[in-house]
Amino acid sequence: MVNGVEARSRNRALVVGLLVTLAVTAGCDDGGSARPRAVTTSPSVGVPATSSPAPAVDSLYDATNLDLCRRTDLAPLADLSVKVARTDPKPPLARQGSSCLFEMRTADDHQANLLVETSSLTSAEEAGRLYTATQQVTGMTADGPVSGVGEEAEGFVKRSDPGFKYTEYMLHARRANLVVKVWLAVGGDAYLPTKTLAAKALAILKATYTAVPHA
Repeated sequence: MVNGVEARSRNRALVVGLLVTLAVTAGCDDGGSARPRAVTTSPSVGVPATSSPAPAVDSLYDATNLDLCRRTDLAPLADLSVKVARTDPKPPLARQGSSCLFEMRTADDHQANLLVETSSLTSAEEAGRLYTATQQVTGMTADGPVSGVGEEAEGFVKRSDPGFKYTEYMLHARRANLVVKVWLAVGGDAYLPTKTLAAKALAILKATYTAVPHA
């Protein structure tokens, strides 16, 4: 009688051991370590069986010590027939970043300028505040949001007549903790179309983004 009880006990132990083994191996992935099986809830009760992955978040950028005077490609300005007279690499005031001001002359000896500026703040929130402040103090007319660059971007335009027709276009954009600004101004006997300067500023701004490394 005792032997029968012992036999039944051994059988139960074998069954339990087999069930545990099946549960563990079912959680293995291509020979990897065991993982607990996920418990899913039927979609009929309003909870999806699977969830979408969280969107990727940009890491922080470091815009310091960039030689933008050397790294900025002026090819987009070729059809304006401008020639660089001098450059000024003075960095942005009171914040971490780099910049270059290109002072130029047109073929008919009018003034032209290009400013390329990168600022890396301590956080995306700080960069957002800088972006908003630029909107408020630029003194230019908003030309509307610009898509396809950064998390937010906007263009501005201004026309003046300081003895010649002076057309200005500024584009600034923010991505994570990085704010990039491109200001292009060209003088002449007539104002240039806004879309002409806007396209050139956008090309330079996109190229500048690729020049800024992650921190």
